[in-house]
Amino acid sequence: MTWKVIHWSVNFLFWIALALVLASSIVSNRRNATVHANGKVEFAPRWFGIWAWIYVAVWMCFIAVRVLRHGIGQPLTFATGAFLGFAAVGSIFTLPGTVVVSDYGLEAVVWLWRNKRIRWDEIVEINTERKGSTVTVIGVDKTKIVHSSGLPDRPRFLLEIKRHCGGNLPADFPNGDANIDGAV
Repeated sequence: MTWKVIHWSVNFLFWIALALVLASSIVSNRRNATVHANGKVEFAPRWFGIWAWIYVAVWMCFIAVRVLRHGIGQPLTFATGAFLGFAAVGSIFTLPGTVVVSDYGLEAVVWLWRNKRIRWDEIVEINTERKGSTVTVIGVDKTKIVHSSGLPDRPRFLLEIKRHCGGNLPADFPNGDANIDGAV
């Protein structure tokens, strides 16, 4: 009886964590960015969203192992388990990192890769989604820094780009966007 309760609660916790992962990408963009005393502005994801993401990925690994173990003689079941395992490991590599705006430029502090940096004078392209919440900044060496929906305060991020890049912005940069007007 005790094991059934533990098993049920762990499964229930998985569904709660999955809901948190989905909700954190929606709710995070409504928070304000963190402004440090040295002038840096930090756009960091919420910790509960990161831990929920990790929990979901680890739980998916356990499910993949269980499916792989039972699918040894069945190619379709084995392929499903392998796909689920690759998806679980791949989801760890897509954890949203922290984007830091400084006087030097943009920096993306990511979890399992090296950090990315783009100086302000090295920016060659800025892609913004009008309806979405993703902003992609591309540097001279094709380095991409993405401010996604899991990060807070898109209007402040656009305002910082506008402040540092000035007249070098593309013509379709969202100047009159209602989201930017209320950023400060």
